[in-house]
Amino acid sequence: MPMLDEYLGLFTVMSFTGLSIGSLLLSVLTRYSKGNRAFAIVLALGSIAFGLYVWINIAEGGILSALFGALSLAICLWPRSAPPSE
Repeated sequence: MPMLDEYLGLFTVMSFTGLSIGSLLLSVLTRYSKGNRAFAIVLALGSIAFGLYVWINIAEGGILSALFGALSLAICLWPRSAPPSE
């Protein structure tokens, strides 16, 4: 059932999309560093779950958050390239 208050739905979509963009940035940072990727994976999975929940129950724009979460999960799970051997 969609929300009756448009602005509350818009704010919810904007806040979770901001969280997903942060997840995307964290995935890119952990991809190019030698750090642990566990928090990036957890945040990406959370972004997907929150985005799907918002999409199903609150507003249609929640799919944007879920897509950003899926992109960040793909970035942080992609295997790192082997260092160049001399």
